[in-house]
Amino acid sequence: MDLANALSWLSQRDLFTGPFGLHRMEFLLERLDNPQSQYPTVLIGGTNGKGSVTVLLEHIFAATPEYQVGSTISPHLVDLTERIRLQCAPLPESSWVEGVAALQDIVKIMERESSIGAPSFFELVTALAFLAFRESDRDLAFVEVGLGGRLDATNVCHPEVSVITNIGTDHREILGPDRPTIAREKLGILRRKRPLVTAERDPAILGLFREACQREKATLVVADQKDLFRVIESTPYGHRLAVEGVPGEVTLPLPGLHQLDNLAIALTVVNLLAKNHFEVPPEAVARGIAQVAWPGRLQWLPGRPPLLVDGAHNLEGLASLLDYLDRFPMERPCHLVLGALQKKPFVELARALAGRADSLAFVPPATPRAVTREEFTGQIAPLDARWQWHDTLDSALAAGQRAKSILVSGSLYLAADLLRWHATHGRV
Repeated sequence: MDLANALSWLSQRDLFTGPFGLHRMEFLLERLDNPQSQYPTVLIGGTNGKGSVTVLLEHIFAATPEYQVGSTISPHLVDLTERIRLQCAPLPESSWVEGVAALQDIVKIMERESSIGAPSFFELVTALAFLAFRESDRDLAFVEVGLGGRLDATNVCHPEVSVITNIGTDHREILGPDRPTIAREKLGILRRKRPLVTAERDPAILGLFREACQREKATLVVADQKDLFRVIESTPYGHRLAVEGVPGEVTLPLPGLHQLDNLAIALTVVNLLAKNHFEVPPEAVARGIAQVAWPGRLQWLPGRPPLLVDGAHNLEGLASLLDYLDRFPMERPCHLVLGALQKKPFVELARALAGRADSLAFVPPATPRAVTREEFTGQIAPLDARWQWHDTLDSALAAGQRAKSILVSGSLYLAADLLRWHATHGRV
């Protein structure tokens, strides 16, 4: 088996497999001798920002030679191998191949046993990550929750610290109709007598967090920027900071005010792990923050015209993007390329972003779940006479050749399409 065969086998699995529960993960991991129990983890959930927190933490701890770290991110953008990382780099090809080989015989047993059932794509990738972290002798793993928390495949690990970045309304069809219900699902990653870190500010949601922590004798830590760093300057490309305990100026190359909340969470986790003897020197903290990268999120692609891509696909992500555009307006005329999935708030995205642009293009992301032409015609086109449907990203981008700037947004799938296009074609 080679890497292509291994990834093909994984990709053929169903994205979700019902009924929801942890029984399939427990079956898989028991037959792998429970690798998730053999190193410390931090489990990172929440609606928005959990990927940013994950990459911040991995870069900070990987910036010192003392620690060998692993991480998982979800979803991937361009390539499936992005999902599992060692020292901020993709898992080696040989580890993917060996991991799939170890899983295949177990999966055959599960498929024959109706009481267990076949595992999903995400369950298999998560199990492979846990196995790879053990086999590569990781000192610490940062694990991003896939969906929700209580019944997510990642929730079989035993975190030193749990993180719930914030509570939004994404995935209501699965997690529940309102923010309190979604919060209760995400609180499933809380562990008894272990800290929970959040940047949530809603008093009602924080009340639910406090109640859950009291029941589990856990400590709730609300990450507060003012206790951790001071903003010297924010620019379209990131932030210049003075970080508590770190000499000199620190550069955070993740733009947007929401990334300051994510950094506050990451630094809070760093401080908590230091109490468990995972100490990071101040210079490594600065170096790790400065080296972080998170493609597809307020990412500028230079050229003529300059292009900003952001994977905002829910109302919370839209609010962060609009705040950024208020502070750093696109040069006009601006060309908007929007793409979205059917179960996302695509009408709200289209309505809000149209006012920030002069020409409007819609292109479906490369997934069967994309908004259809009929849905575009019935729900988006009537909002503004400038909207135009495009069958291909090539066409949608070409329509903005004479603009002074281009904004691409609405979906991480569209962001991935753009980054693939950019790698092949260069700029517009």
